[in-house]
Amino acid sequence: MLGADLGNGFRKVRLAIKSKSSGKRGGARVITLTILFSTDEAEVGLLYIYDKSDRASISIKELNALKRESGL
Repeated sequence: MLGADLGNGFRKVRLAIKSKSSGKRGGARVITLTILFSTDEAEVGLLYIYDKSDRASISIKELNALKRESGL
């Protein structure tokens, strides 16, 4: 699996934004949510994308709210 494990199925993937020329460190963050249906079946959904220059981080409380709002 890609990205840093944030717990509860959430993962954060760092992406470079080529036009900013700052690499992954100053790029975008993609938050995904993995939902396990069984030991053999899972679904990974895109939950949130943000630019690191606009927002330093996102809290677990905010992630859980996004999860509820998306119906996942």
